Amino acid sequence: MMNIQAQKIELIQMLLSTTKPTIIKKIKAVFEEAGVFAVKDSPMTIAQLEKEIEEAEADIKAGRTYSTAQLKAHFKN
Repeated sequence: MMNIQAQKIELIQMLLSTTKPTIIKKIKAVFEEAGVFAVKDSPMTIAQLEKEIEEAEADIKAGRTYSTAQLKAHFKN
């Protein structure tokens, strides 16, 4: 029996080699049905996503935001 990491690698290789869009759609549907969505390159459940949204909204209400000019200046340096 393969370990989980070996199974993941095998699935990734199969996914990368497929030319059938229907297979990709089915795999994506499996993840969506399980409530897992890719955000920030890592899986996230709907509950986790909702929590992050609530935290972001609380930050906005509390004034913990940055202007576009502040962001540009930060990343320019």
